Amino acid sequence: MIRIDKKLLFYKLPPILFAGLILLLSSLPNAHPPSFDIRNIDKFYHGLEYFVFGLLIFRAFPDLHTSSRRVVFYLLLFAFGFAYAAIDETVQWFVPNRDSSIGDWLADVIGYTVAGLSMIWYRSRK
Repeated sequence: MIRIDKKLLFYKLPPILFAGLILLLSSLPNAHPPSFDIRNIDKFYHGLEYFVFGLLIFRAFPDLHTSSRRVVFYLLLFAFGFAYAAIDETVQWFVPNRDSSIGDWLADVIGYTVAGLSMIWYRSRK
């Protein structure tokens, strides 16, 4: 009989699936969210996308805040998110009808950072 690890399904699988969704959407040539005639709304979408990703990544390690090496682990999680955003932007560079920019990457990083800091703050209050 196959035994399913509930912690794996509950904590680790969501960010893995979301990471795949990010790259899938980045590789679609004509995937453009609605603009609502708002200038630079794409930056909001980038930030929101990586805010959710950051919440899922930091949530995937529920006991990290009690580790004696938590600062190192948190720095690694931030570095991972920043690097993943760079990979995402690089993928978009090669997809027809898509563009890639430092501004988009910065919006990704800001969203991810806000999520990570929010999770750290939330866990420190528990």
